[in-house]
Amino acid sequence: MPETTNTPKQNPTPPQDPQFGEEMILEEAGFSFRPILGFELEVDGSVYMYSDDGNLEISMIGGELDYDTSVAELNDQLAAEFMENFDEFSLTEAGKDTIQGITGFLNEIRFLNAEEEGLGRALICSPHINQFFFLLVISSAEYWEQIGHNVFSALKAHIHFHSQFKPVTMPTEDDVYPDLSIEVYESITSDEDMVVTIEREDISLLIAARTSILNDEIVITKVHAPGNQILYHYDPVSGDFTSTIANQPLISSNGEVCLFLPFSNQPSLDVGDYQFSFATRSGMPLQETQIIIRRGQRLDLQKLDLNLWLAMENERLNDQEYLLQFETKLRKALTEQLAPLNITPGRIECFHPAPDELAAFSCVNIDYDLADCSYMITESVENGRALNVALVERITQGEPPVDASVNAISTGSPGMILSPVSPHACILVNYASFEDDFSALAQTIIEQLVVFSGVIHHPVNFQSQNTQPNEPLVIKPEMELLRRHPIFYSGE
Repeated sequence: MPETTNTPKQNPTPPQDPQFGEEMILEEAGFSFRPILGFELEVDGSVYMYSDDGNLEISMIGGELDYDTSVAELNDQLAAEFMENFDEFSLTEAGKDTIQGITGFLNEIRFLNAEEEGLGRALICSPHINQFFFLLVISSAEYWEQIGHNVFSALKAHIHFHSQFKPVTMPTEDDVYPDLSIEVYESITSDEDMVVTIEREDISLLIAARTSILNDEIVITKVHAPGNQILYHYDPVSGDFTSTIANQPLISSNGEVCLFLPFSNQPSLDVGDYQFSFATRSGMPLQETQIIIRRGQRLDLQKLDLNLWLAMENERLNDQEYLLQFETKLRKALTEQLAPLNITPGRIECFHPAPDELAAFSCVNIDYDLADCSYMITESVENGRALNVALVERITQGEPPVDASVNAISTGSPGMILSPVSPHACILVNYASFEDDFSALAQTIIEQLVVFSGVIHHPVNFQSQNTQPNEPLVIKPEMELLRRHPIFYSGE
């Protein structure tokens, strides 16, 4: 990274809108940008720009994001590396901001250099799977108020992201999950049919398709059973729709769509070839399609692991003795309510958000934050064959936010599992609605598990249920299919 310039003591340039040059693409960094005219420019894997008078500096970095790396922590690290040559500096969490529609974490920067005070912003986001982008803009304090903040805002409109880094795929060796067959396909186009062959011992199929652009819209356009039996057809251009497995087109605006088979009115898979096709709003090929087939005809006792992500400012949850009691009480309630389905809880593991993530995710807006919340959880956990449950202090919706009318919500149906990161990988529960009522909490988790698994086809874009904690859980006939989902495993 280039050495920073000393900010001279001089009157700042009068405010004006920055003018931008031709687009430059940094393929290895995964983004393109337009340089500011009149600024000095250095490009060497990253971007460094500064004004002739030395009053304003800009850094842009893109690269591959390890699946277990916190983007919020990476924001602190990259900002600190840039500011290490200054006399003094401080980073303060400033909430979230967006760049090209991608939500990221924002830091406010204050610094002192050669007795000159300065201000700035550092923003980081994950525009694609396993990819990050970092933007930092600093200037003298007076210059920031007049021009610096405007440059920061204008620059974001001239940055575009390109999918550059292949996602990390799950290992597929039989000894990892002996009852699962997992395959990942890349670069499937909208004019291609995917063919999945079902054998006699196969009991379920989960197919999940992901776009190369995070916020791209994706739709399933065709599902045919063996013998060319039409189970589902949707034409996004004409709007023609017919289906025996869903009551509306299977669409997602978060770049990922999933489908679980068999469905409720056909409780087993037919042997032979199933055909699937997809379409995206951008017209770009899919980044990856994941197929998980579960094998084995005996379905005795089934187990379900849980990852609990505790995004609550509750000091008791930092006490290991209390946390053990919490897990024990929840396990007891889940065991009692899952018994009629011959399901029992397996491993229950608790995770805490990083301190700089807690404030942002203890209150989650279901219109804006669901995908980000899911990403944060999947970055924290190691067990992919588990139900991710985020317990938060408050669920809101809308802008300005108001309390949502739901106590719990699923981020996707059926939810993509066994994947390092996904916008559809968790259920969200407002713990304040239950406090220490573990029976009601367990009931709500199970209800959302049914939605998450996709055994009953609800609308894809908004999966929610108003929980009634005092009403007994109703075991529906379709819930027998729940035991076939690859999130479960044999408890024998």
